[in-house]
Order: sequence, then C-alpha cells, then structure tokens
Amino acid sequence: MTAGDEAAPQRRDYADHRPYAEPPARLADLTGPTAGVIELPITIGWGPKRHYDLAEDADRRVVCEVVLQEAASTEEARRYVNGAALVEVWARLWLPRRVRRSWEERLPELARVA
Repeated sequence: MTAGDEAAPQRRDYADHRPYAEPPARLADLTGPTAGVIELPITIGWGPKRHYDLAEDADRRVVCEVVLQEAASTEEARRYVNGAALVEVWARLWLPRRVRRSWEERLPELARVA
C-alpha cells in the first residue's frame, strides 16, 4: 500500500465536539425580548460588545448567533431568544453545522425557513 492509498484522516473541528445547550421543545418556549436594548451576561456575550439594540437587524442576528452558541443551558436560550424573531432571522444566521442541525431537528419550523 502506498501513501496515496491510505484513507485521509477525517477533519475534526472544535465546533463539532464542544458542548452546546439543547434547543427547547417548542419555539413558543423561547420568550426572549423583541424590542429594546439588552445586555447579554458575560458568560454568554464575552466579547467587547454586550449591549444589543433589538431594533437593529444585525444586532438581532448577533444575539441569536451568540446565544445559540454560548448559552450554557436551554433556560438561558429561552431567556434571551424570542421564537418568532428566531424564525425571521434563521436563514441568515452563521452557526456551526451541529448547532444548526440540532435546532432544525428539534424545531422543524426552522428547517422550513432555512
């Protein structure tokens, strides 16, 4: 067997192995705010910006992206993300494959708008 005959090792990404909070059972369980300025706790929004104006489309998307990736629990996701707002921005979110897949499997409404 030559080096070219060996199977290439499968690429492993950190995002494929890190823990993420489970999605809630229903979109209606996501009762986060839809208006105003919110501050994410340092445990979720640990970057330089932690205040987000939900009137701004970009801020709504960033809140969803950050919370879905950094929340330690489903309860945290429920507190900061709103189900109807998530549906509106879902197709435009930048999420790790595993996060997107788990949320779409649990909440098929998201898969339909993707």
